[in-house]
Amino acid sequence: MEEQVQRAGAMSPQKLLVGFSKDRIIFWITIAVGVHIVLISALSLGYIRDRWIDPEGAVERKAAALAASEALKKEAAAAKAVRPAVSPSATTSAVAKVTSSSSNGTTAQILDERKDSPVVKRITEKAQPGEIPVKPDDLGISISDTDKH
Repeated sequence: MEEQVQRAGAMSPQKLLVGFSKDRIIFWITIAVGVHIVLISALSLGYIRDRWIDPEGAVERKAAALAASEALKKEAAAAKAVRPAVSPSATTSAVAKVTSSSSNGTTAQILDERKDSPVVKRITEKAQPGEIPVKPDDLGISISDTDKH
């Protein structure tokens, strides 16, 4: 280590700054400018095509995109107007009908059994008027819940 310090002390400042010469800086600036030119030109191909190469085609493409957008809006509006409002109980009964019409009746039985399970009751029960729920801690449970056996 001391030898390197002595050698560095014996060198002239110009020799120590050779790594930072103008040639290297100019080289890396040229590389950076070249990368920027390539990226900007690659990202501008659509603009160049629509503005300079094929302006008539750009107008046609824009009209086609606008027509497609209008058609999608009309389809969405028609679907929204046709679709009736569905209540949660109707959705549940529809799911039960679909599952009961399946080849095996076990899925309907499973749905009916789970409908009355304590987990589903706990999730779907409503609070009484004036009832303040217990504020859980970070884990979502309170310490008193862990004491129950």
